[in-house]
Amino acid sequence: MIYMKHIFILTQFLLATVFLSAQTFDFNLAKSWDEKPTPHEVHKPYDSSSSVGILDERRIEYVTEKDNIFVNAYYHFVVKVMNDKGIETYNKIYIPASENSEIQNIQARTITSTGKIIQLNAGNIKEIEEDNQRYKLFALEGLEKGSEVEYSYTVKRNFSLFGSETFQRTNIPYLHAKFTLIVPSHLKFDVKGYNGFLVSPDSVIGEQRVIVGYSNDIDEMEEEKYAETDPYLQRVDYKLSYNLVKSPEVRLNTWKEFAQRTYNYYISRTQKEDKALDAFVSKIPLQPGNTDAQKILSIEDYVKTNINIDKDIITDNAGNIESIIKNKATSDDGIVRLFAGIFDKLSISYQFVYAGTRTGYTIDENLENWRRANDVLFYFPSTGKYLSPSTIDLRYPYIPYQYTAIRGLFLKGTTIGDFKTAIGTFGVIPIEPFDQHALNLEADIRFNADLDTALINLKKIFRGYGAQGYRPLYNFLTADKQEEVNKEIIKENAGSDDIANIKIENAAFTDYFDNKPFIINADVKSTDLIERAGNKILFKAGVIIGPQEQMYQEKPRRLPVELPFPHTLNRTIVLHIPEGYIVKNPDDLNMNVVHKQNNIITMGFVSSYTLNDNTITITINETYHEISYPLSQFEEFKKIINASADFNKVTLVLEKK
Repeated sequence: MIYMKHIFILTQFLLATVFLSAQTFDFNLAKSWDEKPTPHEVHKPYDSSSSVGILDERRIEYVTEKDNIFVNAYYHFVVKVMNDKGIETYNKIYIPASENSEIQNIQARTITSTGKIIQLNAGNIKEIEEDNQRYKLFALEGLEKGSEVEYSYTVKRNFSLFGSETFQRTNIPYLHAKFTLIVPSHLKFDVKGYNGFLVSPDSVIGEQRVIVGYSNDIDEMEEEKYAETDPYLQRVDYKLSYNLVKSPEVRLNTWKEFAQRTYNYYISRTQKEDKALDAFVSKIPLQPGNTDAQKILSIEDYVKTNINIDKDIITDNAGNIESIIKNKATSDDGIVRLFAGIFDKLSISYQFVYAGTRTGYTIDENLENWRRANDVLFYFPSTGKYLSPSTIDLRYPYIPYQYTAIRGLFLKGTTIGDFKTAIGTFGVIPIEPFDQHALNLEADIRFNADLDTALINLKKIFRGYGAQGYRPLYNFLTADKQEEVNKEIIKENAGSDDIANIKIENAAFTDYFDNKPFIINADVKSTDLIERAGNKILFKAGVIIGPQEQMYQEKPRRLPVELPFPHTLNRTIVLHIPEGYIVKNPDDLNMNVVHKQNNIITMGFVSSYTLNDNTITITINETYHEISYPLSQFEEFKKIINASADFNKVTLVLEKK
């Protein structure tokens, strides 16, 4: 982010005044290794894993060299491979190299199951680039079942006032994890472990302050359906909080300080920027009598239609409003400055909001890790709604769902004399109400004269976040690609490519404003839904609701259920029964699996039917009232998911009277 460059400059000055000469930790890597290592034994429950981490050791030291400040980060890993999959995973080691860092002192070896040591030849270390990421790469020889991989390296990188290390993984358990932070004794860092990672109080040893953390028997965090993994991983965060030499009572790098610095960065403008803004604002199509909400939508749509937002733009002018308007392109930071300037010009009251993410790491009110505050929203007190400036495929009042239902840092502007600043407070960013999000379906089904083809009029109706996956297709794809997408969307419910009369409604991004439903309607001819068995017709009625997830939990569930957004799936299927036929098994359509709290259905799958002459009307109400469900309700959730899968398999038997 451009803003983080400003933080870098400010903190560089700060650290230049607080980092005095200090002894450094001994980074002689050979001392960290046993000269005669003995292979480790692995016991239950980890002996069935393809590989098992024996040791994950990370040591972070802040050092000075020739008046420059660096971080030396030492990493040491030992992994035992248990089978062929483990060998395949660890016979090549990739060490990622980040910008402004240098990987040093790579050591690696294989320790066979009999204790034989095969050292890595340093000449075999390669530097490669894949997917715009640089790596140091080396292959290890002699790997076999029961052997161990041991490697270590140091990363020398630019200083930072904030840091984080994640120790739990999704593909391997670890028996032992160790963390050490070493800084000059006159500096105090706050260090916090999450999800069971333990951190001890700091200790002063000579001229150094040392904080250690650890965890044992860290289970592999396997991916689970309807779950978010990252928020539950064991990790440690740290940040500089006090300089005991300069101001021992003054807490550094607080959220208050963050609020003041960022607010001033986003609202400060030069005279040239103001002049460019005046010209730009005059072109925004606002109407007399517009409410604040209508103005906000018009502003957002005009900006996102006329300005290219690219998070990868890193030029010095990417955040300059005059340059943004001239070049019609900007970065994530620049677009925030542009929107703030427009709202100021039009006297629309707003607050900046830094959102954490419920799909990743949240902002911690008690540990001021500024690196967690990356994503900026606008909050409008007059409407109580939000805008996401850098998200091109959403419009007010919708913001990315991962920023909702979570606490964020709100920056409320204030003026003290002639000085403008902001007060930072934490609050919850709500999601649009449950009943605003839907993935609905209507189908009217008849049979042709030969009773071998279903003639279906199919309408799919998406509201709120339910439409988010579709509207971009009709705004960014070419017409021929849209046609392909249309057929794929319809085909998943009808199992046929014979599709005609496709009609799309409310595909504009601005339709989010009043939550007009995105609708795709088509006529379909399908032979796949019908089978003949003598004088009977077998009609696959359940297929109409589309493919459904099934959940069979062989291992104990570990994580609570997390959904992107609460929603309903209401389907109405009208089946016209051929003359002279009756449905023999209509009761197969009846299902009722619900979970209630305080007499309110918080999740459920309910299907039923009514029969009127030769028409059977099937009604399905599937409900997920909440975003998350605790582990204690997982079995109920699984039953509901599986109920929809069971309905998907329902076949109606039509028999002659």
